Amino acid sequence: MRAIGSRRWLPRRTIRLRLTLLYGTLFLVAGAALLAVTYGLVAGGSPTAQEFYVKRTAGGPAAQIPDVPPPPTKALAGSGSLGGPVIVGTKADAPGSIVQLQAYAGQVSATFRRLTAAQADQLEAIQVKANSKIAEVRGAQLSTLLTRSGVALAIMALASIGLGWLIAGRALRPVRTMSLRARGISERNLHERLGLDGPDDELKELGDTFDGLLSRLEAAFESQRRFVANASHELRTPITVERALVEVALADPEPTIESLHDTCRRVLAATEQQERLIEALLTLARSQRGLESRVPVDLGALTGEVVRAVPSDGLRIETELGEASTAGDPAMIERLVANLMQNAVHYNRPDGWVRAFTGVRGGRPVVEVSNLGPVVEAGQLEELAKPFFRAAQDGNGGGLGLGLSIVHAIAAAHGARVDTEARPEGGLCVTVAFPSAEA
Repeated sequence: MRAIGSRRWLPRRTIRLRLTLLYGTLFLVAGAALLAVTYGLVAGGSPTAQEFYVKRTAGGPAAQIPDVPPPPTKALAGSGSLGGPVIVGTKADAPGSIVQLQAYAGQVSATFRRLTAAQADQLEAIQVKANSKIAEVRGAQLSTLLTRSGVALAIMALASIGLGWLIAGRALRPVRTMSLRARGISERNLHERLGLDGPDDELKELGDTFDGLLSRLEAAFESQRRFVANASHELRTPITVERALVEVALADPEPTIESLHDTCRRVLAATEQQERLIEALLTLARSQRGLESRVPVDLGALTGEVVRAVPSDGLRIETELGEASTAGDPAMIERLVANLMQNAVHYNRPDGWVRAFTGVRGGRPVVEVSNLGPVVEAGQLEELAKPFFRAAQDGNGGGLGLGLSIVHAIAAAHGARVDTEARPEGGLCVTVAFPSAEA
């Protein structure tokens, strides 16, 4: 219980929150990496500066000043430190002057070496102090840089989290809209749609897909309601007839055996109609549920048995039963072929005919039933597959309007394709192409 209570105080792990945390984490990682690289580059300095300080602070010996080379043999004019001009000539010209000049040059060289060594010691001491001060100032600057960069990174991280929250909310606004609208849709208002606006992106595609799903659900619910209403009407009709027949028989003060027999026969006929309707509804529901198992089925042999069992009502029956094998439920396939044959016989002309064909077309076993009946308009072909739809040319009456609906449901359960074609001279040609037995 404590864990549950503490869990309530935690925010929901929504997609918006997770995206915000992801944005913030990525920014922190990138900022920390950038700060580390910048600090390393600044702290390391340039290779030229490092080489300069190492050479200057190496503490090597003072620079040695080479001895002044002997004067050249040519005459040289210069300024001496004693105030007069010094004339340098050859040994032949003035040997004494040359000796004096050499001695003077040695004194100057020794004095210069002493001054250079002292200056080098002073310069080395100054360089040590300067380098120490530079290192101290540099460390303080790096510390300041690191501190201020960390503060700036923290501020930018908070700003990035806030901006990430806003951007994630704006990006997920269509999802929130879909959630709110979908929460208000039920079986009573399936006509409503999400109707998302905006760019043609993945979220818009998701909304359109959901609208398509709602359209299919609305069609399915409407078909279910229509089916239930039609089934109730069809079942109520024979029950009403039976009740009326029984009430008439009971209201007759002097019933006879013949009248009672006639009433019983009519009630029995109404009961048989109810049985056929209930059986058709059960077959339709069972076929819509799908198949539980599949066994090999010979369509030629099965169609031949159905043709012999269905009454022809005096019509000419033509058959061309070739070899065609599939896999499925034999009872359902037999019901499919029987419905096709019964419809072909029922919706026909007195001088008409019925033709049954089985064989292989395009690598698929097919069952084809055609007849010579009333002319069917092209716009009625889709209506014929709907439950309880009866064609206007149903002059014989007695049809349930479920024949082709059951055919389509059984074909869908077997993965078969149903093609219905209206013949120009009248009648229909219905072709059911089943998957092959190997498939």
